[in-house]
Amino acid sequence: MDNTRYKVLLIEDDKIDQIAFKRLVENEKLPYDCEIAGSVSEARSILRSEKFDIVIADYLLGDGTAFDTLDLVKNTPIIFITGAGSEEIATEAWKSGAYDYLIKDNERNYLKAVPITVENAIKHKQMEETIDQKQKNLEAIFDAVPIGMLLVDENMIIKRVNDTIRQLFGREYSEIINQRVGNALCCINSTYSKEGCRHSPACAECPLQKAVKSVLDSEQAVHAIEIHPTLKVDGKEITPWLSINAEPAMIDGCKHVVLAIDDITDRKNAEEKLKETMEIKSQFISMVSHELRTPLECIKEGIAIILDGVVGEINDGQRNFLDIAKRNVDRLAVLINDVLDFQKLEAGKLRLNMQENDISEVVEEVHKTMVSSAKERGVDFSLKLEDNLPKARFDRDEIIQVLTNLVSNAIKFTPEQGNVSVCVQHQGEELVIRVSDTGIGIPRQALPKIFDRFYRVQQPGKQIHGTGLGLAIVKKIVMMQAGRIEVESEVDRGTIFTVFLPLDPRSLPETPSSEAEKILENIITNN
Repeated sequence: MDNTRYKVLLIEDDKIDQIAFKRLVENEKLPYDCEIAGSVSEARSILRSEKFDIVIADYLLGDGTAFDTLDLVKNTPIIFITGAGSEEIATEAWKSGAYDYLIKDNERNYLKAVPITVENAIKHKQMEETIDQKQKNLEAIFDAVPIGMLLVDENMIIKRVNDTIRQLFGREYSEIINQRVGNALCCINSTYSKEGCRHSPACAECPLQKAVKSVLDSEQAVHAIEIHPTLKVDGKEITPWLSINAEPAMIDGCKHVVLAIDDITDRKNAEEKLKETMEIKSQFISMVSHELRTPLECIKEGIAIILDGVVGEINDGQRNFLDIAKRNVDRLAVLINDVLDFQKLEAGKLRLNMQENDISEVVEEVHKTMVSSAKERGVDFSLKLEDNLPKARFDRDEIIQVLTNLVSNAIKFTPEQGNVSVCVQHQGEELVIRVSDTGIGIPRQALPKIFDRFYRVQQPGKQIHGTGLGLAIVKKIVMMQAGRIEVESEVDRGTIFTVFLPLDPRSLPETPSSEAEKILENIITNN
């Protein structure tokens, strides 16, 4: 990097990731003047009044996705960062104009790739601006850009080349100029026939040829095409990963295509290693699921048998200790289930069963399940369902989990003789479900963090048990079904959670990738 400073906007709703990015800039002494937006709405507000050299955006945000900001960054390079690891998201990002797509990992090693990616993105943008004047200064462009550049005509014949290409493929200018691309770059398929490039059966499916043809036919640029050719260089076969951008150019009245070629082999190898590591972690969590749940059920059943007196009478002291053991086994079961449910959501492994359902039936089922728990605590639990509620498309089991979690919390934090209620209404194209209680409430300063993973509200004199994952799970499930959730609360007055579910969700957001290792470590450490 030179001494130029870059104005950078980071769009990231994860506080830990924000801190990690700031630490990267500080530790690496990166020449960034940074501003951080914690949501889509905040980012849009900033982008309307300020210009940036580069935008780095987390894909999935609390109030939308990074795609919701693209209309305001059309002339600014944007780098997507996501844990989802979805090929569909990557393709959509590139089609929408994103420069690059980095995959988050649990150790945040992806941050190491940020500086070079930012530098390349800005240089790529500078290259695009320069190419707008390609007819006047084409030679200067080829000499100035730090990545490989080729100019090819309608027959895929190379007319101009820069020094980076020669170094990248270890060939002299005379071996490249006036050669077809496949021959010049030593593509192994070009050796299948005497005619060379474009005459092998494999050439019909060559993504590079398709990209060039698309640019020639449409006169529109094609960006971020990744190819994985087999090349024969110095008698050895190599299989690099190449990222190619193709731009139309008119030279002396004839159509040409400018190809910018970047070797991304190291990055792709790192991504494959990361995917392999994530899969191993996922398998580990699945193994832990079985190994923990099975013996836990045996312990729980054994305690129940003794408490029921099946194996003989027990005295009050024994019953007291067994009751304590039972409560802790139940707590451990909830903890394990929360961790595993959250890991499944973060890994993107939850598959929704979107069907048309009757929300009244779902809410009544939750009421039947939780009413005995409410009675045990001396809490009144009521329902209020609007007449003729329309059916809606949602995953029945997951929404039951959401409502059960919200009602369970409401009962747990509502004192004796208090009230918990569930109200369902139809408003416009949404179902509105409110879970209200007259419980201890949530301090105002805690409300912005209430859906953060591992966050537990701290109140003087009150010990809050749990993993701090329940509401994070609730929010993710609701968002996966294109819904949203809001909370209102006042200390000692009660809390209202409101879930908004669309009647017919048109598109469902992707979920981010696994952070299973961090989750497991935190749970083991804190419990």
